[in-house]
Amino acid sequence: MSGELDMATAPRLVARLDRLPDEDTAPLVLDLRDLSFCDSSGLSVFVQVHQALRASGRSLVLRNPSERLRALLVTTQLDRELDID
Repeated sequence: MSGELDMATAPRLVARLDRLPDEDTAPLVLDLRDLSFCDSSGLSVFVQVHQALRASGRSLVLRNPSERLRALLVTTQLDRELDID
């Protein structure tokens, strides 16, 4: 992922993730190295995707979040729910 994940771009990410094959059992890894900004809309997408994957026996991994995003995940306590690598 690159750029900004906010109210304007979150729906596009959800639409793209909805097109992923359902039969896959591997964790879904989102590389956030090039994500420059994430607001509450983006966090909401992470939670929605995490819940949907968990319901189907899969998991979500957030890889390489910036220090700023990592701090936001800690502040919102999403670091306790989401797998952050």
